Amino acid sequence: MPVAAKVTLEHFREAYAECKPYFELLNGEPVQKALPTKLHATLQGILYTLLRELGFQSMTELTLAISDTWEPTPDVCGLLGTDDDEPYPTKPIPVVIEILSPRDPFTRVIQKCRKYTEWGIPDILVFDPVGREAWHWDTSADDLVHVRQSYLFQSKPVVLSLAEVFRRLDAESRSFPS
Repeated sequence: MPVAAKVTLEHFREAYAECKPYFELLNGEPVQKALPTKLHATLQGILYTLLRELGFQSMTELTLAISDTWEPTPDVCGLLGTDDDEPYPTKPIPVVIEILSPRDPFTRVIQKCRKYTEWGIPDILVFDPVGREAWHWDTSADDLVHVRQSYLFQSKPVVLSLAEVFRRLDAESRSFPS
């Protein structure tokens, strides 16, 4: 896809609001999200459920309207019920999760993580459903760091077990037709 010209937030919302797969506004440029695979969609549902089980209010595909030049749509978000009543969060939320798709450039994921950090989002996670890996954003390293066994959230004292995430993903994906 060719590089898009920079657009205003108003133009972005008018031109891309109804397009699927969804578009995100990243640094003033409309960027179409990759088509989600069955594996991606399944992991998205599992992470949504696990966040709820851990006490977060979880949502999928929630647009963050924190900036005039950035409106990303993380795959899964976790809130704590203290957010404003706007249709889109306009302040940092506790948790964002990005799920990699085969066509996602990793540099774009890093770019989004840096923006989430700049906004003050404490828990930023990235999952690879194919490689069965996960990372969290480490602000001191300014980089993604592998999550080995579990992740202790900064926004709430709860732990997400990778073994449980991928156990559920394996159980669900066994039901996929061959």
